Amino acid sequence: MRKKILVIVLTALVLLSGATLGFSAVYRVEDVTLNLSFVTEEARAEGEKLQAELETAYARRSTFFAKENEANEVLANYPYFHLTAFEKSYPKRLILTVTENAEIYAVEKEAGKAYLILGADGTLLETREHYINALNGDENVLLKGVAVTEELGKIPTGDDCFATMLAMCHSFSEKLDGVRRNVVSVEVIRREPELLFKVTMREGVVIYFNAPADYTDEKVTEAVGVYQALQQDEKLTGRIYILEKSGEILSQYSPVDEFNK
Repeated sequence: MRKKILVIVLTALVLLSGATLGFSAVYRVEDVTLNLSFVTEEARAEGEKLQAELETAYARRSTFFAKENEANEVLANYPYFHLTAFEKSYPKRLILTVTENAEIYAVEKEAGKAYLILGADGTLLETREHYINALNGDENVLLKGVAVTEELGKIPTGDDCFATMLAMCHSFSEKLDGVRRNVVSVEVIRREPELLFKVTMREGVVIYFNAPADYTDEKVTEAVGVYQALQQDEKLTGRIYILEKSGEILSQYSPVDEFNK
């Protein structure tokens, strides 16, 4: 009787093992589809290398147990890209959507020698000797007067002014349909006892923000309104001064920039 039960159990285990092997063979990754959203031709070329590395990372892995982690580990070597979607199409296919993080900003580490090139969200893309945009040859928005600690693929940290500066740039970008169209640079000006941000616009007029960390978005809204209301010749010179008093955002325009002395 015991022998008969043992035979039945062993037979069941063999059948189960066979079924498991057959099942796992069917549900193994054989196709990694990469949907790449790119801005530059350089990104297209990098996308071909990325495709090959992703295929290697998931080769013959179980579709059921394939995770985003593997893709993110590969993408750690491609800071210009980030994973925006991860899907499984059973039994054998993975569909990954990857987007280029186009460069927008450049933090001045050492004038004329070292610049941190950042994407739209502030992620560090690379460090290089100039801040010219690789896509169109224009200058990226220059961020000056901040001291940060940087790590490739992450947003720099360590300077409170930098976080405020980035928030201000995001606000300008929302209100001007892209920050690079109108903003040339943002600089920290320390004038005891006050702290100013100096935003240089493309035509030449400068916008000064008093206490920029307070009411940042509201101050940018006021600044953009004044800037857009200026006549074209007024935009070529002078300054706009933005401040807050008792919760009210105030602005002043002058054809002479008395701060630049």
